[in-house]
Formats: sequence, C-alpha cells, structure tokens
Amino acid sequence: MRGFRPWLAAAALSALCVPQAGAEEHTIVALQSLTGAAAFVGIPITEGMKQAVRESNAAGELGEGRRINLVIADDATDRTQATTLVTRYGRDPSVLAILGPTSGAVAQLGAQVGNELKVPVLTTTNNPKILEYGPWSYIMTQTPADSITHLADYAAQKLKLKNCALIGIQNIEVYVQLLQEFEQGITAQGVAIGAREMVQSTDTDFSSISTKIAFSDVDCVFIASYAAQGAGIATQLRQAGLDPKVTVMGLNIFSSPEFVNIAGAAAEGVHFYGEWIPGGFDASSRAFAQRFEAETGAAPDSWAAVGYSIMRVLIEALAKAGPEPTRDDLREALDATKDVPVRIGFGRYSLLDDRRPIYGTYVLKIENGSYVAVTD
Repeated sequence: MRGFRPWLAAAALSALCVPQAGAEEHTIVALQSLTGAAAFVGIPITEGMKQAVRESNAAGELGEGRRINLVIADDATDRTQATTLVTRYGRDPSVLAILGPTSGAVAQLGAQVGNELKVPVLTTTNNPKILEYGPWSYIMTQTPADSITHLADYAAQKLKLKNCALIGIQNIEVYVQLLQEFEQGITAQGVAIGAREMVQSTDTDFSSISTKIAFSDVDCVFIASYAAQGAGIATQLRQAGLDPKVTVMGLNIFSSPEFVNIAGAAAEGVHFYGEWIPGGFDASSRAFAQRFEAETGAAPDSWAAVGYSIMRVLIEALAKAGPEPTRDDLREALDATKDVPVRIGFGRYSLLDDRRPIYGTYVLKIENGSYVAVTD
C-alpha cells in the first residue's frame, strides 16, 4: 500500500502506548507481517488497527480510566519469528490477546502456540483449520466456502461462462482450498474446466502455461495466488495472446494496489471477490475512509478496512468482558460476537457457533485502474 512503511508502524508505537496517569491499560498485540512476503497485507492491516485504537482511546469507549495499549510487532512472514513472538507475548500475563499472524502458513503455528498458552490469537487468515487447534484461535476473515462461492455464482449465473481454466498455488494449503471451492462452485452449475495448472509460490515464469491457455477455447481464467504472483500470471497470459474477451478472475487479495501496479493494463477487467468497496459503501465506512486518508496520506485499501474492522470486533468484546477482563473473559466475549458494526462486507460482523466469521462479500471488477462493485 503506497505511503505505508514498516518503520512508520514501529515509529507510531510510542504514540499509541503512552501511559496516562491513573489509566488502566489493556495490552493487545498486533502481530502482523510488516516485512516479508505478506507485508503488503500486514502493513495496511496494522494501520487500520492503529486507527481504530486511536479513535477508541480518544472517545473513552471502554469507560473512564480504561484504554488499549497497542503493541505492534512484526512476524516477518516467518514461521520461526511468529512462533517466537506468540510464545513471548503468550507468556506475558499482561497481554490479553494477539491479533495475528498474517498469512495462513505462518498463522497455523501461531494458533497452536496460542492454544498451548491459552491466549486468544486472532489470525488474519481465512484458513478454517486454524479453528481446529482449539478454542483460543480464531480466523478473522471469511472462509473460502463463505466467500469465493459468491464469485463462482457470479461467473456461472451473471457472466454465464462456459469453460474455465484454473491456475493455483499447490504448496500453500489455503490457495488449494480456494481453488477447489471455486472449481466446485462453477462445475456444480455446469461450467466446464478447460485446464487445471498448479504452480509453486516462488514461480515467476508462467510463459508455458500462459501459451497453453491462451490458445485454448476457455472463456474464463481463475487465478488462486497472492497479489504479486497473480499480477505476473495475468500479465503473461495477455502477453501470450489471451483474447481480451476472456474473463480473468481471482481472489480478494487482488484488491491490493500491488496487483494493479504490477499488472498494469493486464489488470483491466479482472474480477475478484472482496469485502471493501473503495471509498466506502455507507456513511460510516465513507467517514472511515476519509479519516484514514487524513491520518496516513493514503486511501484505505481492503486490508486497511479489514484491520480496522478486526480491531472493532476486539474492542466490542473487550467492552463486554468487564472492567477487569481476563483472557477467559475476553475469549467468552469474542465467542459471543454478533452484529458488530464494521467497515467491511455488509457492515455487520458475527461469529457463528463454530466461530467462523460472517460479514458479507461483494464481487468487484477493475475498471480504469479502479475497483468497482458489480454486485450489491
């Protein structure tokens, strides 16, 4: 996200953690990827969280004398570093919860340690396996089954696509799940699969795959990959001669400015599912966008809105957990999350009985470098 840098997040730490005389502080750790492969997600998420905390503390939302002490840490998109930090903060009795890690591959180890140490770990990922580690681990974005099915329905019912090629990362589990969910969603509605190509997360040369698909009779290409790699795939597909009439589709991660910046003209017309409409979808989300840009100098992307909303869910739970909340109190309040006002999806965030988050999904399209919602 242009305008955000890890050092800015670190520098802002002191501003969020200055103690006030007589104030009771509730320490929350934002453990996100400020460096590494997932930094394009972790940095704006952290910025969104910081804004939510600033607003809550300024408004005295938790009651007189109570405020959030937000500690910011970098998981570096690294399993070892994330595990070390979750362990460190989990053993600190003053820490009530950890928001992170960012990516699914890293978050699984964090969830495991969080359950061992009995500290709420609210991971950013949408991998439902995180929930299986125990009652202390959460996913804060919607599962593949609760999100990508909307894109599959749109492809089959609205665009009436007939034959799709699939390209996905095979060595990261959540991307495999997302590809499978999309495939199941469209094939159940009569859409054929013209090609199924799997790549490694480190791959950058897609010329062979692109040529094969470009000269096939598909009318759709679905890409299950992270933003930078997905942009590379989209670019090489067009360079290989993919017909401009072929619809390219992808994941919510394509909402990152990184996708458009790298893909350039190849980003035009790409469809993806997402939870944030740039600029906001109602008065409260538009106000959030305006405040965010005023504070940071950059308009919020999807991840900034997600970070803000995740923190709003935590603040709501913290308020309900009582004046002197324990980790158990906070976990029970989190489990009861229902219809919390947020700035993503349809504006209300709930956890179902199995702790899956639900807040709503849009289908968006890139037009002239901007994101436009094509579903309500």
